[in-house]
Amino acid sequence: MSANMVRIGGVMVFFLIVAVMVMGFVLAGTMVKMAGQESPDPAAFTSTFSMAIVLYLAIMIFVYWTTRGLFHAFGYRRADTPIMTIMILMAVNLVLFLFGGAGAAPGGGAGSFDTLSAITGLATVMAWIWFAIAAIGFGNHVGSRLWKAIGIVYLAGMILAFAGNVLSMGGIAGATGLFLLLAGAIVLGGWVCHGIGLIVGSREMAQI
Repeated sequence: MSANMVRIGGVMVFFLIVAVMVMGFVLAGTMVKMAGQESPDPAAFTSTFSMAIVLYLAIMIFVYWTTRGLFHAFGYRRADTPIMTIMILMAVNLVLFLFGGAGAAPGGGAGSFDTLSAITGLATVMAWIWFAIAAIGFGNHVGSRLWKAIGIVYLAGMILAFAGNVLSMGGIAGATGLFLLLAGAIVLGGWVCHGIGLIVGSREMAQI
């Protein structure tokens, strides 16, 4: 993989952060507009939300693909399995979201989709924990404090997300929101560091 492709992956991280913020405002505006209507049409909200999810997952897959390319450039392949697992699970989550959002299948199909989505979501969190440990290993491999920090931040965020998912599956909704909110804030910081790590790493790749 070229250094330019890795650099694009890093830039896309920041594009994703801005896009998610913009989508958040759009969704909030759509909800306010719907609240003022006597007969709101949920199709507008669903369409905007679906577009945001598709964009998020597509960029996530690309970013991890370029991360794998960066690691390979420095002879580090221990992260291959967790990265590929994350990419596959992201694709599965996308398919489940698209098909699950298309409407419930007869005979309790919606419940099946919800259960499968919960399982794949938890598996994604576990794969991300695996990647976080591998990222710390990459930091040790190349002597990068930045990648060590990326791994540690992701690890902290994903442990909280794992706890939140377990509580959610156990029906403890009250604490779930707090855990997931904290996890989201921490992972956002990890994303910023991840983007910087790819951009800095691409420069070092160009010098190899």
